[in-house]
Amino acid sequence: MKFPQEFIEKVREANNLVDIIGQYVQLRRTGGNFQGLCPFHNEKSPSFSVSEDKQVYHCFGCKASGNVFTFLQNYQGLTFPESIEYLARRAAIPIPELSGEGGGSQAKDIKHTFYKINSLAARFYHEELLRLPESHDVKKYLKARHLNEELVMAYKLGYAPDDWSMLARHLEDKRTPMNAAEQLGIVKRRTGGKSGHYDFFRHRLMFPIFSPAGQCIGFGGRVLSKEQNPKYLNSLDSPVFHKGKVFYGLDHSAKFIRSEDEAIVVEGYMDWLALAKASINNIVATLGTALTTDHAKALKRYTNRALLLFDGDSAGKTAARRSLPILLAEGVHARGLFLPDELDPDEFLQERGEPALRQLIQGAPDLFDLVCAEVWLGHKGSPTGKIQALDEIGPILALTSDPRLRRLYAQNVAVMLDVELRLVEQSVARAANSTGASVPIQKVVRPAAAPVVAPSEGVKFDLTKLPRVELELLNVILMKEVYLKEALAAEVGDKFSHPGARAVFERLAEVYRQMPSKFDTLSALLTGEVKPAESITRHLSEAYTSLSADAATKLLQDCIKRVKENSLRSQSKEMVKKLRGAGPANSTEQLEQIMNVQKTRRSLSRDS
Repeated sequence: MKFPQEFIEKVREANNLVDIIGQYVQLRRTGGNFQGLCPFHNEKSPSFSVSEDKQVYHCFGCKASGNVFTFLQNYQGLTFPESIEYLARRAAIPIPELSGEGGGSQAKDIKHTFYKINSLAARFYHEELLRLPESHDVKKYLKARHLNEELVMAYKLGYAPDDWSMLARHLEDKRTPMNAAEQLGIVKRRTGGKSGHYDFFRHRLMFPIFSPAGQCIGFGGRVLSKEQNPKYLNSLDSPVFHKGKVFYGLDHSAKFIRSEDEAIVVEGYMDWLALAKASINNIVATLGTALTTDHAKALKRYTNRALLLFDGDSAGKTAARRSLPILLAEGVHARGLFLPDELDPDEFLQERGEPALRQLIQGAPDLFDLVCAEVWLGHKGSPTGKIQALDEIGPILALTSDPRLRRLYAQNVAVMLDVELRLVEQSVARAANSTGASVPIQKVVRPAAAPVVAPSEGVKFDLTKLPRVELELLNVILMKEVYLKEALAAEVGDKFSHPGARAVFERLAEVYRQMPSKFDTLSALLTGEVKPAESITRHLSEAYTSLSADAATKLLQDCIKRVKENSLRSQSKEMVKKLRGAGPANSTEQLEQIMNVQKTRRSLSRDS
């Protein structure tokens, strides 16, 4: 899938990077730029700089860099198309058909119809809740769970009326295509020869579920009376909703998960709200379902660390145990916390308070150790008990993707069971053979302090191992239009030794000649095309912005001279090498070329 470049530029220009980042980071103007605490790593002194003129950001601590698209990709975990769609909707720009999208514009229109219908339903449920008297069952329930109006408003909680078809009639009044509403699972078609539809959710507290891009994709509903079943009911799977793939609350918590570099996974909606109420924000909730491989992959878009905070009852422990191999197979390092006395998070907070929960979270052990302890407690210390424990632990170890971690876990198990390490290794091999799968090889895990920079339009230019002088020259010419003009006039483009730098300069020259009035957009354009992006955003640093006009001009001219000298030096070395291998007939010509190069180098030195 690929959007037209013209559309991408239109969306980029319609959204101010300072406004977008300002939603999540407190920025203050310092000189020509804005500064704040970096949202991608923990810091006490601001090192995060945002240029409103150039529409790029750069952190001088963790080196996170990019434009408005990469910010949403890295901070909210959106894909590049999702970031474009989000910004296009924000700027009220119609979204064109995506090339390569199955079904073309019709499929795209249907998808947006689903989002619109869910949005209508979410607004309906929310407004129904707000209009109810305090004596209503749902208002009494909210009060009993200490969920105030601020939380109701913040998370758009709603109420599905105790009526057979109130939502259906509302959607029909809004001229909603009811076949699509039926596909979403919020209404059902009447049977027995009757026409029309009836509501899927009735007399329930409603939790709208949003994608990271803020689109309503489904609902969860909780009963308000003991006579109702089941206790929780989710939307049916649809083209925009799959309960085994999405988390509740991720649209709110993504930024906190990224900054904390850990996701706290809870079991349901009320657990999520209980922690959010206590200002514990790096949380996601499964929709009352077991954690799946798709869940683990979704987490890895934000962090490779998870803490499973499940109820302390047998069901919670079983859920955590089933989740462990899934997380380990995806390279997610997991901690675990079972609350004491079989309390759920809300009950624990009510009885013992937020500080006590934070203390438990801080000291939560490795989930593997927790699970192993539970397994060990389930078997006696006899030889047969040890074998049974190994048979349960072996498959978990076999699925652990990091071989280093697998080895350390195996050593711990050997000590815990008081058996030789080779017996543990045999159990791992046996588990792998029984499934017909080989033990996974190590996966690369990103370091916590250096967030993965997601390319926007796709990386075209590799600037790794860029010589310092060429790095400085690229950054200087991106500071002001006059500096780029001088570099173009100096014909320095083909003198870069680094192939990526030559290609970037050619790209700069090409775009600038086509659109000379949009010099300031060049930095934002290139950050989506180079790797690493921070190679061309260093000009936001004080080392560059504090330069006087004379000092900047001198730095530019010095860089141009040095790049040319280095180019001539390389040419001279190459020619000498060729001369040594040349025959007598070509020696004179080669010598003349070398002398010309040396003459040019001397001329450059005199000019400086």
